[in-house]
Amino acid sequence: MIRHLAIVTIVAVALCSAASADIPDLAESFATMEAAAIGASVLIVPDGSGARFDEARAPGGAVVDATITLTLLNSAAVPIPDYPFEDIWLDTTAGGLAFCPGGTTADANTDVNGQTIWLLPLLAGGCSEGESTVVMVAGEPLVGPPLDLFYVSPDISGDGEVNLADIVMFTQALVAYEPCADFNHDGEVNLVDIVIMVPTIGADCP
Repeated sequence: MIRHLAIVTIVAVALCSAASADIPDLAESFATMEAAAIGASVLIVPDGSGARFDEARAPGGAVVDATITLTLLNSAAVPIPDYPFEDIWLDTTAGGLAFCPGGTTADANTDVNGQTIWLLPLLAGGCSEGESTVVMVAGEPLVGPPLDLFYVSPDISGDGEVNLADIVMFTQALVAYEPCADFNHDGEVNLVDIVIMVPTIGADCP
């Protein structure tokens, strides 16, 4: 009887250990971005035709690499491989990023080092100027400071479609500068932004 209890206890402990190995610790896990991309913006479009993260724009308009890398660790600081990308996504600190269903998930499951990235264009709209980027894991944000990266979109209103409402808002920004319409982050709303805006008219979430 004692032997059976001991075996059951060992199995239970082993199962608990195995389970905890797959549970992310949001204080141990962390996300990084190149220092040159601090304060940069990423152009997003609801249909996914926006910019990649390595095509982000620094203040002044220069192209910088703002690829986000997440390292997912458990409570023992051990990497968690093959964590589903569907359970890892981006949000912003005040909700300015308006994303389509699944539109800001990571590019892939975590690898053997517990890492995944955001490089491919997001399916999203809205404007998060003045906000920061937050990495969400299973519905909870990572512990620690958010990333200093924001998003601009021809879908300025964030309703999931580039439509007449956005055209009106963009036209107003041509008269009085509005950073949410400054798609290349050069400090002006001008012909360059018009060229970016026009092909996206009608774009919406898949």
